[in-house]
Amino acid sequence: MKKQSNKFNIILYLVVLVCVFCMFLATSYAYKNKIEKANNQHIIYNNVLMSIDYFGKNQINATNIKPGWEDSISFSINNHSKDTIGKYGLVFDIITPLSNMIDEDFVYVLEGENEKKDSTNKLIITNETVVPILTKELEGGVITPNNTHTYKLKVRINKKANPKNYLKSNLFSAKVRLVSMDN
Repeated sequence: MKKQSNKFNIILYLVVLVCVFCMFLATSYAYKNKIEKANNQHIIYNNVLMSIDYFGKNQINATNIKPGWEDSISFSINNHSKDTIGKYGLVFDIITPLSNMIDEDFVYVLEGENEKKDSTNKLIITNETVVPILTKELEGGVITPNNTHTYKLKVRINKKANPKNYLKSNLFSAKVRLVSMDN
């Protein structure tokens, strides 16, 4: 009877060991996918596969900023479709606003370039605009098949700003997300 009990225990331990190993592999795979998806976002809408790829960081994070401060992120929008034009928007996602009030000296600029010179393509370009307190959607991008739009979002506090407005510890955090628009 002891031999049967020992065999049962050994089999039970092996089954538990295999289950723990499988859980470890599944957790590692899920973590790897989460890290990869944090840097790349893919959207499929009406058979158009579009993605946003960041060059370096995917978020602006700043503390104790003063007049003259500037930061930027660069990214591209890709249309992987072979035959369908994609319409998209960008969401300027304010995670932590600089303050609860609009600051005329805290501005952003969105610059863009088009890989192909087809007149159907339309970039989302924003001249110097006050950074919103809440998330803001920027609409109107149109991208032709097998094309790439490259963008640079610059955020800054103008040098002429009053330094007294930035004496306390301040935080700002924002990122850009891709959203599809109705075709």
